[in-house]
Amino acid sequence: MKITDYIVSLLVMAQILVLTGCNEWLNLMPEDGVPSKEYWKTKEDVHSAMNGIYASLISDGLGEAMFIFGELRADMIADFPRNPTDRFSRIIEGEIAADNATLDGWQHFYKTINLCNILIEYSHLAYENDESFTEKLLDEYLAQAVTIRSLMYFYLVRSFGDAPFSLEPYTNSAQTLSLAKSPKEEIILILIDHLEALNQSGNETLPFSYSNTDVAQNKGRVTAWMLKALLADLYLWNEQYDKCVEQCNQIINSGQFALIPVSRQEEIIEGVTEEDNISVYHPNEGDADNMFLSLYVNGNSVESIFEFQYSSEKLNPFWKIMNQTNGQLSANNSTLSDYIYPSTNTGDGSYYDIRQGMGVRQGYIWKYIGREREGSSREELEMTGNFIVYRLAEIYLMKAEALTQLGIQSGNRNYYDEALQVLQLIRNRGNAVESTDLIGTDNNFDGKTLEQFILWERAREFPYEGKRWYDLLRNAKRDNYAGNNLNYLLESVIRSAPAEKVYTLQTKFRSYNSHYFPIPQREIESNPLLTQNEFYAN
Repeated sequence: MKITDYIVSLLVMAQILVLTGCNEWLNLMPEDGVPSKEYWKTKEDVHSAMNGIYASLISDGLGEAMFIFGELRADMIADFPRNPTDRFSRIIEGEIAADNATLDGWQHFYKTINLCNILIEYSHLAYENDESFTEKLLDEYLAQAVTIRSLMYFYLVRSFGDAPFSLEPYTNSAQTLSLAKSPKEEIILILIDHLEALNQSGNETLPFSYSNTDVAQNKGRVTAWMLKALLADLYLWNEQYDKCVEQCNQIINSGQFALIPVSRQEEIIEGVTEEDNISVYHPNEGDADNMFLSLYVNGNSVESIFEFQYSSEKLNPFWKIMNQTNGQLSANNSTLSDYIYPSTNTGDGSYYDIRQGMGVRQGYIWKYIGREREGSSREELEMTGNFIVYRLAEIYLMKAEALTQLGIQSGNRNYYDEALQVLQLIRNRGNAVESTDLIGTDNNFDGKTLEQFILWERAREFPYEGKRWYDLLRNAKRDNYAGNNLNYLLESVIRSAPAEKVYTLQTKFRSYNSHYFPIPQREIESNPLLTQNEFYAN
């Protein structure tokens, strides 16, 4: 990969966001924007560089790319009817080309990766120069950088498959890093090895919290809990299910996080006989309103593990693509109403899944633009909502998925029972209706049914949180696309693509390399060692 001067200029901007006013930084900044060796003199220098890494997470482009890469190819999103955008439309319809500007989002991941590599490479110089810089603090900074770098690579692998992989810093605009792609499987194993080394029980290098009073510090910086959540996610992707369960249990049992409570009232609709009685559940509307505000408006809730910290000084990037006037993307209403949030069959309109109104309202992606669950939308200058990377609900559902796979592998139904109990915690909080229960009273359900049940529940719990495509792909590729697993992708096409393009797109999806984006064309042109994803090259 050749990291272009444009990426370096973005790197400078990210650093300056945090470091403006630091004369030493400005004096030691070379023309290409990367700190020279002379910069690394004190622990404060390393602290400033670490802040630069966090600033890069909220720089223009990264949050949007994480959202787009995780949602656009899936089945829950559509063009904004009044303002279709070609670069999005083409991807939604499966017409993906290497020169699509949307794919340039990969540069933002590499920008942050390079910042991490720089800190990891040079922070020891400050440790050697500053006697007040403790080894413990150095290790803490290194662990934060390694974890963020691992998160960035995880997104790249899930989006592009094989990709350039480097642990070396790029520190000069005259420097060219021409790298061939590394196999995606090897990258995942390296990321796991790095995080496991930081996650040794009783010897964690990351703090479990940074502050007793500043919640944003604990939710916006990498903690030991964030590392464990990422490691669990990597284990799930890599089909190491027992290890995934272990990490999830550590988070769940820590007592540091809790699902935002939403109470509900059961009402019995009496039938002709007692066996015909039907239970319906009416959610506490005030609790549901509070859940929306806590998760998506105020942010950094008791449920949150790690979020990108936007603010009035640095707005989130979703206004231009989601606002009600000239946005570019909206909800795929037919998928939502027919598959994700179908109505109850009881006829009681007050029995409904509260998560639908949090994610979508009147076709708009509401969790990012809504001021209240049932109120008005935010103005552009109010777009301060955070981007949630991990929260406790996902830890529960990762655990349920891993338990289900352990049950399928072993034939032990106890795993299914435990997975169903975990799943039910999330369904009860969301007030999921009976029409979405794939198991009901069937005590002999099989593991594949439970697998599908959990996948649908993830769609209900995390709409538009940048996870849907990765969920579909993870289930499709499981055990090397065994059995009918590919159907998870083939069936999603029916829900997302125009009718006249369904057959063509399904045919494309039968080639596994099509499940990953092409490498951006300008990267191919600038790096002689970089080869295109063979599906798009051919």
